[in-house]
Amino acid sequence: MAVPVEEAIAALSTFSLEDDQPELQGPGVWVSTERGATESPIEYSDVSAYRLSLAEDTKALNQLNSLIHEGKEMASVLYTYRSCVKALPQLPESMKQSQADLYLETYQVLDLEMSRLREIQRWQASAAAKLAADMQRFSRPERRINGPTVTHLWSMLKLLDVLVQLDHLKNAKASIPNDFSWYKRTFTQVSIQWQDSDSMREELDDLQVLDTISKMLCCCFVIP
Repeated sequence: MAVPVEEAIAALSTFSLEDDQPELQGPGVWVSTERGATESPIEYSDVSAYRLSLAEDTKALNQLNSLIHEGKEMASVLYTYRSCVKALPQLPESMKQSQADLYLETYQVLDLEMSRLREIQRWQASAAAKLAADMQRFSRPERRINGPTVTHLWSMLKLLDVLVQLDHLKNAKASIPNDFSWYKRTFTQVSIQWQDSDSMREELDDLQVLDTISKMLCCCFVIP
């Protein structure tokens, strides 16, 4: 016997709508698939048990996968980066005597943001060194026959792709070179008061990668 529509609608008003009620349908879970698996859930820890000749290759694969994971986190840092310079106060003419204090405060604010970008520069250096080392290793005459596995090649390409993405993000973000330009200017002003600023100046030179187009990718081809 069919229930009238009016009664069915009236019955809905008797249902409890309190919080923390069980869901009829569970949360959706993303399923990621690819043709060739280039990552191991156990980081190839079972290779040593089988005494295979892939121990060296799997160690390199774990290093590549770790760099790829870190690089994707660096990409999110660049993507979400917002300029700090626009929020900095400008001193009126009557307060020009406080210019030195403003430079110091500005440097301290920008140094916090530059510390995040220093991590990207350090990651870029390690990623470029790893790629260059693998390319050199597989370019030896004895390795041309027994060269890298397909999984290894895919991991190298993925790491190279992350470097390309970081370069594009860095070039597209005008706020990064603007903040870095202000950071260099304030550093020049405040470093006069420091007795030993050589180490800080070296870090500043390392950050020049942020001021050069495609510098991250070019580093892969200049490492001997």
